[in-house]
Amino acid sequence: MKNILSNILIGLGTVLLLFSCTKDFEEINTNPNQADRLTNPGLLLPSIIRETSNRNWDNSFDRFAVVSDQVANQFASTFLDWTRLDSDRFFWSNYDKIKDLDKLIAISEEQGLANYKGVAMVMRAWLFQGITDNFGAIPYTEAGKAQDDINFPQYDSQEMVYAGILSELETANELLGSTSEVVVGDILYNGDISGWKKFANGLRLRILLRQSGRKDPSAEMQQIVGNPTVYPIFTSDEDQAALQYLTDLGNEHPSFRGNVSDWASSSRLTTTMETILKSMDDPRLAVFAMPTPASANTGTPEYGGVPNGIQDIEQWNGGSANHSAIGLLWAPQQFAPDMASENAAQSILMSYSELQFILAEARELGYITSGTAETYYLNGVRNQFDYYASRIPDHFVLPTANQVIPPATYYTQDSVAYTGTQQDKLNKIYVQKWLSLFLVGSEAWSHWRRVGVPEITPGPNSVGYIPVRYLYPADEQRLNLENYNEGVKLLGGPDDLTTPVWWDVD
Repeated sequence: MKNILSNILIGLGTVLLLFSCTKDFEEINTNPNQADRLTNPGLLLPSIIRETSNRNWDNSFDRFAVVSDQVANQFASTFLDWTRLDSDRFFWSNYDKIKDLDKLIAISEEQGLANYKGVAMVMRAWLFQGITDNFGAIPYTEAGKAQDDINFPQYDSQEMVYAGILSELETANELLGSTSEVVVGDILYNGDISGWKKFANGLRLRILLRQSGRKDPSAEMQQIVGNPTVYPIFTSDEDQAALQYLTDLGNEHPSFRGNVSDWASSSRLTTTMETILKSMDDPRLAVFAMPTPASANTGTPEYGGVPNGIQDIEQWNGGSANHSAIGLLWAPQQFAPDMASENAAQSILMSYSELQFILAEARELGYITSGTAETYYLNGVRNQFDYYASRIPDHFVLPTANQVIPPATYYTQDSVAYTGTQQDKLNKIYVQKWLSLFLVGSEAWSHWRRVGVPEITPGPNSVGYIPVRYLYPADEQRLNLENYNEGVKLLGGPDDLTTPVWWDVD
């Protein structure tokens, strides 16, 4: 792994912050700007949103798009280096932001700012959902309680964490709009409280469907979709949870100033993505991938994927000249100085299309009675093309916005048309949802773990299986061993990559 020493130092520093009592910190630190941050929620919020959104992207590209078989990475796709150091980075960095959100909530309660509290609760729930989905049982009820002298938090079962998150989101929906303060520093929704309510209810639907193998979600899902006045949800990609980046320094999409060697040398579109997109003549292929270098200037662009789980990607299909890097929308400036965009790509926390596929599956399985499964499904598919067409800058040569919109025949082909048995229809929902979750944090991986679609085969030089969870950080064994051991018991299996999380049932 790159920057191993730096990551170790960062991880150890964060551990000390998480498990040390900080009651003297505010007295020692007299920085006036920091003092303002401790009393003004509007100063805390921007960095929380930006840093968690950026990390959502970074983790997606580095790990989650690989394990969900959307991106092939020479150094990660064998899963031999899925070390505890990597899980440390994800685990502690998210808990660090949960601490900031707890501060924001406390400030909001002291000042009677229900809108700020509601926003913080939604972000907190989103972070906890990501942590528990990737680890299983985690510290939840005692997390971030160092100020209460709880330096070694107990673990809660994923079932309990999910119940807590659902309750928090319902409370957030009630709080948002109940007071009149303008939420300053809201770089996600620009102070639009209705957007946060929709995000909260979308997350509830995501979580309810994800645990449907364990608990019947029907009553709660129908309660939400049946009463849009009380429980508004996304109505288009205009109000989906997606961070819009800017063109000024420090506020660009994190990939814009990324490492070109990671992008162009070690990462590729997968053969799974290539095969599925080509089988449907899907124009997103030109969005998700660059033409192969061998075909880039020929007038007939070709796209070539690479399978995960091979040690030397140069040994595949004639080498790099016949491989496709990830699409120009996310390319770093070093890779394409005249074409790369600082702000064309967004960091998506939850999309309108994902919500529509959630509703399509829920309607097909009878969890909800509102609407039709086909309508939800087609809404999700069509919006994908409309969304990406809207993100393509005018100066792009390939693809152009017009090239992203498919012909009408796209929707009538057997692999797309909403026809066949119920399982046929569900599989079409699952494939399109998987495609829609391209580079959306760990969501494609969670979706695949729950439904097993598309089929993913471990590569010849991999560990022989697809991981279904992260390992707990090594420092949990060193600093919090008793509670760590209890967490492993709650997990129901050993702390390894093959033990499924609670909702991952066959």
